[in-house]
Amino acid sequence: MQSLIGIDIGGTNTKIGLIQYGGENFRVAKQTSILTQAGDPADVYMKRIAEAVHRLIAEAGNPKVDGVGVGCPGLINPHKGFVGRSPNMGNIENYHLRENLSKAVGLPVEIQNDANAAVLGEWLFAPTSRSVNNLVMLTLGTGVGGGVVCDGKLLIGADNAAAELGHLKVCWDNGELCGCGKLGCVEAYAGAAGIARTARVLMAGGSKTLLDPANVDTKSIAIAAGEGDAIAREALRKTGFWLGRAISLLIETFNPEKVVLGGGASAAIDFLRPGIDEAIARHASFAVTRDRVRIERSAFPDDINVIGAAATYLNAHRGN
Repeated sequence: MQSLIGIDIGGTNTKIGLIQYGGENFRVAKQTSILTQAGDPADVYMKRIAEAVHRLIAEAGNPKVDGVGVGCPGLINPHKGFVGRSPNMGNIENYHLRENLSKAVGLPVEIQNDANAAVLGEWLFAPTSRSVNNLVMLTLGTGVGGGVVCDGKLLIGADNAAAELGHLKVCWDNGELCGCGKLGCVEAYAGAAGIARTARVLMAGGSKTLLDPANVDTKSIAIAAGEGDAIAREALRKTGFWLGRAISLLIETFNPEKVVLGGGASAAIDFLRPGIDEAIARHASFAVTRDRVRIERSAFPDDINVIGAAATYLNAHRGN
């Protein structure tokens, strides 16, 4: 089997995985994580990543590794291997990440925006997505990210900033405030804060609920929904409706074969689906494009970040 390293850079933790693949076989052989410590100078951070990569390879029995893929938040130039703007990661802004990490780790490196990396991971490695040439992924976490494979190619745009899907406007009439500063983005409804806000509004009605007003988050809402809690289930249905509005826009724009949901909230897909289906039935214009779309949870709900990072390297070298 062939081996790749996937590195997912986050503001708090940096996750590193050894991915092995070949033919129909695929596995995450080993994983580790280090604190990002975003206050470190960039070259110090690269050295710590390299040390963790070498330890991981040694612990896995020193397989031959073809290369390293990196998923990084922010405005990334994969052609130049350059990180431009990266919120919460000021130490690597305006930094030649590919070149410097490659020197530190002693392996070729490719980089990509983390949401783009996630859709590549799903597309290249998920068994049910390998034959899909038109795929959209929405990642539901603190915010909402996304990526698009269109006609068998990753959609990147002029600045590698295409598919900022979390900022699709799903409410134009007194919409909720998004972290980007604008109103009505789907992230304001389907990001973690938006889901919790919806639940709290419903809880204020006084109905009996398993939810603890002092500790309302996506995980507790999903657990309560699974236990039959009506408030939690309605909060997720409403969240699904806003997601469905966004998916309707994606159907009209990209004509996908498949829409994949990743991130923590995707665990509640069964409770999101009624709202998603309602919104798509109401807002998607054409039955032929609406009805062909499969909406599924990610095949790799826990590992998509490192798998996607590894896929970044594979995608850059496909056919080479």
